[in-house]
Amino acid sequence: MVLPLAPLEPAARGVPGHDRWHPDIPAAAEVITGGSVRMDCPARVPGAEPVLCGPLVVVGAEPGDVIVVDVLGMGRADGRSARGGHPGLVGCAPDADTLRRAGVVPGGPAEGALLGRVAAEALRSESLGRRIASCGIAPLPAGSRILLPVHVRGAKLSVGDLHFPEPGAPDCRRASAPGWIDLRVHLTRQGVTRFRVTGPMLMPSPD
Repeated sequence: MVLPLAPLEPAARGVPGHDRWHPDIPAAAEVITGGSVRMDCPARVPGAEPVLCGPLVVVGAEPGDVIVVDVLGMGRADGRSARGGHPGLVGCAPDADTLRRAGVVPGGPAEGALLGRVAAEALRSESLGRRIASCGIAPLPAGSRILLPVHVRGAKLSVGDLHFPEPGAPDCRRASAPGWIDLRVHLTRQGVTRFRVTGPMLMPSPD
């Protein structure tokens, strides 16, 4: 069931070149626990990394907490809702330990917007594995819920690579498209220890 939409905070727009994950990428907007936000996501360029919208700071979030992200709705850039649409990626910024274990990634396409050390250390989505929720694991249309462990202060939530498959079509085989996604975020203190949420927990819509 899709929850009623609360008044939305101003749209969060992607940081130009935000196609990597790093804790020092500047936040695009903030949201308080229980708040809702609309994120405008650009299309992915064929052959390029997924373009991410955000990061979104969850006020008060600290490492060891868990954020609960409800997908309230999603639609195409022309404003039309798309019931079967879903994001390709939803996740929080990695911590320094993750960066060290993964090794540095040459700046490449990120250098245009992420300068110096950030460009050198930022990780591609594939490097984070199960630390991000991916549509390759489960599609997350409206009505879905994602539990994400927090690794850095503010969580720095990013979303991107929107897909709008036709009814009955195989998942994620068509190119992504620009659009919007409405999310509600709740913060659970020390959720990693209290509920043993050590990686993304995906609860796809029962519909």
